[in-house]
Amino acid sequence: MSRTIAQIKKRFADGDDACRRVIDTFSLLSNKTRFRILCMLAEGDFCVTEIVDTIQTGKLSNVSQQLRILTLAGVVEKTREKQRIIYHLRDRRLAELIEFIDKRFA
Repeated sequence: MSRTIAQIKKRFADGDDACRRVIDTFSLLSNKTRFRILCMLAEGDFCVTEIVDTIQTGKLSNVSQQLRILTLAGVVEKTREKQRIIYHLRDRRLAELIEFIDKRFA
């Protein structure tokens, strides 16, 4: 079923916030280190040293910086367990998106 121009315009106008969220999410995924971090966190909760050892894409400082960006963006949360800080995805929909990307492109 084709939509009219008026229906499309209304959908775009009504969906501006959703559009911004999608663009923001894909901007986060566009960095190789952040993408790998998110792929790993889609599998479970991990500390920074486990993430660095697993993704093998740089220094601890770079991974920590990317984790900070992801935390500030609100897609990753951290909790303290004794001496370790554990990172996890805040929204499981991101894990579903990563799974979709993996199935289609990997």
